[in-house]
Amino acid sequence: MNKPLSLDPIFNDHMVIQRNKRFLVWGTGTDGDKVTVTCRGVSGFAVIHEGQWSVAFPAMGVGEACELIVETAESIIKLVDVVFGDVWLAGGQSNMEWSLSSSDQAEQAIAAADVPLLRFYAVPKLAYEQEGIQVTSMWKTCTPQTAGDISAVAYYYARALIDSEQVPIGIIGCNWGGTSASCWVAEEVLEADAELSIYTKEFTEQMEGFDWQEFEQVSRKYDEDVDHYNRKSEAGYKGEELGQYPWPPPLSPHSFMRPCGLYETMLRKVFAFAIKGVIYYQGEADVDRSDLYSKLLEVLILDWRRQWDDPELPFLFVQLPIFDHNNPMGEQWPLLREAQQQTANRVPFTAMAVILECGEPEDIHPLDKKPVGERLALLALDKVYGRAVKSSGPVYREIRIEDGHAVLHFDHAETGLLIREGNRLVGFEAAGESGEFLPVEAEIHGNTVRVRSDKVRIPRFVRYGWSNVTYANLMSAEGLPAAPFRTI
Repeated sequence: MNKPLSLDPIFNDHMVIQRNKRFLVWGTGTDGDKVTVTCRGVSGFAVIHEGQWSVAFPAMGVGEACELIVETAESIIKLVDVVFGDVWLAGGQSNMEWSLSSSDQAEQAIAAADVPLLRFYAVPKLAYEQEGIQVTSMWKTCTPQTAGDISAVAYYYARALIDSEQVPIGIIGCNWGGTSASCWVAEEVLEADAELSIYTKEFTEQMEGFDWQEFEQVSRKYDEDVDHYNRKSEAGYKGEELGQYPWPPPLSPHSFMRPCGLYETMLRKVFAFAIKGVIYYQGEADVDRSDLYSKLLEVLILDWRRQWDDPELPFLFVQLPIFDHNNPMGEQWPLLREAQQQTANRVPFTAMAVILECGEPEDIHPLDKKPVGERLALLALDKVYGRAVKSSGPVYREIRIEDGHAVLHFDHAETGLLIREGNRLVGFEAAGESGEFLPVEAEIHGNTVRVRSDKVRIPRFVRYGWSNVTYANLMSAEGLPAAPFRTI
């Protein structure tokens, strides 16, 4: 059966190919046809087998925009304005998905978004594969006409890299709001782990006796609730009058929230495409399983590296900021932040951007994404590009008890410590042997913090920024916030 010659949907005009790495070009066609692919005067060949073909190319450096030509004896496809640079995958959930058009100062940002070196591609959102249905996307060059669609975090990240490196930056958006990290991990990886297999086991149990007719009724009611909420929001209702956004949506065997689903329907489609690294902003959907999150994030990172055949693939991620979670003094979010810190400490070639002060207590989607993208970019410039920049605020290292005071020592504090706002440190608590934490006075002494309290005579344990909502204000001399921590 004859099939028309085609390229995989990720290959189209204006695309960015990863520089200095060998790369593949692939697609479909008629069995037995010989495919020739030419790029920058280099040609490769393949014979189509079982409808599939791929051609490997040697690494190429940055250069002028070029054409990529694919041809058989009967057909030819010509892509134009193809550039070589660095390609970063932007993964996660809604705060990575959040578009520039919906972010803070969107109008000004979009008007200034004439950035020809920035190109972006969104992996089509597909919850479930259906035969005969293919959703496609296109690479776009960043202009004021197109920039509104790009992830705001990825936009500010890419702009900072371009300002420093002056090379094309390609962003592949592969994210979906409301998704657990378990949605982006292979099923065999989760099921191979005694603890992490709870994600697939629980979903299987939830689907027992599933009825599509019943689901359709529940789903219609859910859609009505969402419409009602949106109408109230548009009318200006806020707080208790507005109520909570209806969440989560009802589950089905085709749900985008099912474990391992988006790994198959979205992420797997880009594994063969060479990339420089990953930026990742996720965790909100996993706060109720913070005890498993550090391991879950680690296996996600290691599996992605395995799929991209790069054990040192940079993975830069965002620690969650503050959020009320209907319990401002609770510890659901501190525990998840701690799990993220543990992953950053344990897994090589990772780094974590601390954005503790960038959140909004009552909005899980803070609108100001600029500092998030720029702090990720500092990590990349430091850890990946080898630039002489400070990329981390203070990170707790150890506690020493001296003369009845707790003295806290930090990494990344060589140039000293500062107070971000106000004239005194806030966010520190201490406990004696009883383990009851109370707010305490804290003072900066050079690159250490001394903690004392009349209520805690001999402090043994200290924690900082340890609540869902905290206004903790310790930062480095470079203006980067300290990561929250506890010493027990």
